[in-house]
Amino acid sequence: MRKLRRNSIDYYILPNKIMCSMIGIWPPDEKRTISSKLFTYFRFIFSIMATCTVFVPGLLVIAVNWGDLKILTGVGCVSTTLAQCLFKIIYLVVRREKSCRLYKELRSLWDSTDDPKERQSYEGLAYWARICSIVFYSSGTTTVIIFTVSAVFDYISNERIGNGVSGRHLPFEVWYGMDVTESPRFEIAFVCQFLAALLCAVAICAVDTSCLTTILHVSGQFRLISTWISNIGIEIRCHSINYISDRSGNLATDLIRCIRHHQRLINLVNDVNDLLTPIIFLQLLTSGIEICLSGFAVMSNGSSADIYKFISYLSSMMIQLLLWCWPGEILVQESQEIGYTAYLNVPWYKLPPIYRRQLLLIILRSQKYCSISALTFQTLSIHTLTNVFNTAASYFALLRQMQEEEVSKS
Repeated sequence: MRKLRRNSIDYYILPNKIMCSMIGIWPPDEKRTISSKLFTYFRFIFSIMATCTVFVPGLLVIAVNWGDLKILTGVGCVSTTLAQCLFKIIYLVVRREKSCRLYKELRSLWDSTDDPKERQSYEGLAYWARICSIVFYSSGTTTVIIFTVSAVFDYISNERIGNGVSGRHLPFEVWYGMDVTESPRFEIAFVCQFLAALLCAVAICAVDTSCLTTILHVSGQFRLISTWISNIGIEIRCHSINYISDRSGNLATDLIRCIRHHQRLINLVNDVNDLLTPIIFLQLLTSGIEICLSGFAVMSNGSSADIYKFISYLSSMMIQLLLWCWPGEILVQESQEIGYTAYLNVPWYKLPPIYRRQLLLIILRSQKYCSISALTFQTLSIHTLTNVFNTAASYFALLRQMQEEEVSKS
């Protein structure tokens, strides 16, 4: 594999490309052989089947043990995450043409400027997108490993419990309709579930970090416009007569470039909203349930191994929610910053009326900031994060009340 240049977009999206390629949802190259297409379809189908091998038996164990809050919370939080994952993957594959067009547009925007100093304005956010992708994948993989180690630890510490019943169990509690605690069924089921869970973690991280990367790359392009406008202000102060003169046309060219790029980004944000709104709506709608169930599982489990694994799971879910809300906040700030930069950094009072009107148009349009929305959740931002936490707290209070009623009846 050839070494990627640090200033290329391929370097910054490499983690997303690796994860998405593993599950067969990365936008395909234009020149592909039939064998590569078939292998991509195989990876996609295999990832769906691997997710279902954990998701469906998880639903069955909830149905078999209906009414048990410990099972409902411990298995329910994992099943909710897997349901999210299945929906996101299938949805993106159904709308793959839209995804491919969006991917090509982001690659095209990366070459908006050749100036290394100007490129730093969006390379910084691209760098953070890469780091966050790696961190979230590490968090998801660590959670799977902790669940697995917890099962091994329970088996070692409780090799035989009470009346001779085997104390070993799988990393994720499921129901297969038969006893899998006996060898060699247990070993086979254990290894298969561990590998399936690792692939599920890749699938979850692939979709979420790709959406995070998309939003941050778009935000970086808004920051580039602010950089261009600041450079216009510097040029006016340093070379006001030559730069503004109609004969040179430099100012008119630079302003038109800013306006056109701004409009292009506005259309791009609309496309991102059109593609991601159902995904974000489902994510925000179910994140409160995930946090509530995993938090309740931490409070209700007595063994130290269970506490550690659900604390790890709760941490991963909070990181996941933050990775959705934080880029939305950055996008709002960067789109608003264009207007502030145009008013404060450009000596508009030195400009002829025609240029003042062009600056005014930029300022007015930036007041209607660009954002990512999710149906009932109007704007994806840090405020959305607090709303989801409030929802999770309400669900948690309801579960506590149900638990107290169970204790009082017994």
